[in-house]
Amino acid sequence: MDDAAPLQVIGSGATINDATQNAFDRASELFHISEGEVRARCTFTGGVEIARLPGVVQLSMLTPIELLESAGLGSLVLDKYT
Repeated sequence: MDDAAPLQVIGSGATINDATQNAFDRASELFHISEGEVRARCTFTGGVEIARLPGVVQLSMLTPIELLESAGLGSLVLDKYT
C-alpha cells in the first residue's frame, strides 16, 4: 500500500481483552471509522501485540494517508516515513 503508513495505537485495561477492546475503540474514534474496519485493517496489515506491562496491548496497522490527514497526523507520519 503506497498510500498508507504504519500506525500504532496503545490500549489498556484490567485484562488483555479489555485492553484490546480499548485499542479498537481508540483507533475507531481517532479515525472516525467502525470497529469492524479497524479490526479488518489490523488483521490484514498489522496485529495486536501484548505489551510488557500487564493490561496493555499495541494495535498496529497500515493506515491510509487520508485517514491520517483527517486525524491531523498526516504531516507527522509522512515526515517520518517518506
